[in-house]
Amino acid sequence: IIIYYTHMLIKLFSFTLLPLILILLFLSIVFIQSSLDKVLNWKPNLDFTINTLNSKFPKYLVLLALLSVTFFELVGGFSSLFGIVEICMGTNSLFWSKIAIYSSALALLILLTGQRISMNYNDAKTIVIYFLVCIAGMMMIN
Repeated sequence: IIIYYTHMLIKLFSFTLLPLILILLFLSIVFIQSSLDKVLNWKPNLDFTINTLNSKFPKYLVLLALLSVTFFELVGGFSSLFGIVEICMGTNSLFWSKIAIYSSALALLILLTGQRISMNYNDAKTIVIYFLVCIAGMMMIN
């Protein structure tokens, strides 16, 4: 048992897995908080999004986009946690990590599209920073 856990700790803190774990931890913090905020404060978030994009899109498309972003953020955030657990358990699968990183990237692309169309270029720049973290994660899992 001691050898097993020692091996897991060595594997956990190896140079190849620690950066991936940190990226997954980052994504879980960002997207669990963001998605829960959208779920718990649905009406104010929907009103804000409609007001931001109403001149560019019909309300039903804005609603669909907000639902999609919320879904991908929930999946990305919680899959990131599952991915960390999967790595810590020593499995050779990165199934949850892949789901986490790709669904997080999809959420960011939807957000980026809305920011660019609404001509909110400053917030669009911020999304790019998060997207680069996803790209780094994609490079580690492939």
